[in-house]
Amino acid sequence: MITATPVGCLLETAQEWIESKDSALYRFFDISTEDGKWLLTAAEADIERLACLPASVFKISLVHGDGGSAPRAMLNSYSVSLVTNVLSEIREDLRTSELESRIFWGLSEKDAGWLKESSFSQRNQIAALGRVKFTARDGLVRESAGERSDTLQLLLRVMNPSY
Repeated sequence: MITATPVGCLLETAQEWIESKDSALYRFFDISTEDGKWLLTAAEADIERLACLPASVFKISLVHGDGGSAPRAMLNSYSVSLVTNVLSEIREDLRTSELESRIFWGLSEKDAGWLKESSFSQRNQIAALGRVKFTARDGLVRESAGERSDTLQLLLRVMNPSY
């Protein structure tokens, strides 16, 4: 388990929801069929590689604003709680280092500003309303975890002998 990072948590969750055919997957994730098949069979080491990339394998899209209210049962559901907690962790990262976090998650300035200023209940509400989407960057989750090429490994060894 790699849930120590928000990206690791999202990848494990997507993998779990694909395996269990949970409808929450399509509510919160935009992942191609090929990436879904790859995630279903991905080893923990593959997930770890993705979680350690210098930028998140996911971009976040938020639809925030006034309007809409989710039923109380939805606010307390497992999937909504998980997404709300990930948003809360990202919010803390934004408060610590906004520019780096915006780049890491592919957040617009507007979305980052809203996330930083939002309350827990606002984040929970947009998650419950399905207004949060984690989209695979370039639609290529499986290729991001691929083995490094020999040329790249050689270059990394030259630049860093301990690699």
